[in-house]
This record gives sequence, structure tokens and C-alpha cells, in this order.
Amino acid sequence: MVTIKDIEQVLTMVRNKGLKVIIRLRKSRNMIALEREIRALSPEGNYVAWASAFPAPPHQIIDAYGIASIEIYCRGELIKQLSDWRELVKELQSLNECR
Repeated sequence: MVTIKDIEQVLTMVRNKGLKVIIRLRKSRNMIALEREIRALSPEGNYVAWASAFPAPPHQIIDAYGIASIEIYCRGELIKQLSDWRELVKELQSLNECR
């Protein structure tokens, strides 16, 4: 289970290291992007209003829809692909800044 506190912790690490994280969901074509803020992405990869993409806050969406995959990007380049939240937290803790 992913809590709002878990998401805030990951978002802080993503911001501090200058990364971008894309969470692909099992039960939705839309995705979640973590950069400077939490945003919704359409299936084409465009930013869309959260309310039009998802009916609930991020932590509830992740729990309800399930994670298909997580991608970590540095300067637009895919540097790591993961399959669950715990792996993401461990990976972010071990990564250096992306500047």
C-alpha cells in the first residue's frame, strides 16, 4: 500500500536529484509523472488535468489501479525500469543527482 507520505518522500527525492519518474498503471492507459510536482499523463504522453485522468488522489490511484512499471529518467533518457514501489524507493536512495 502506498500512502500520501510515501509519495511525498519519493517526490522530494525526485526533485532534489532532478529526475523524472513515470508510473504506468495496470488498469488505466493514463500514467502518473513525478517531477517538480505530481501530474497526470495521457496515453500519448501529454500532460492532462488530474481530474480528467483520474477520479482520486495519487496514492489511492496507485493502490486501486496497480503498478505495471516505473521508469526513471535523467535529462529525458531512460536510466532505470522497475516493477514496484519498494524498488523505486531503494533506487532513488542510491542514485546520484541528475544535473
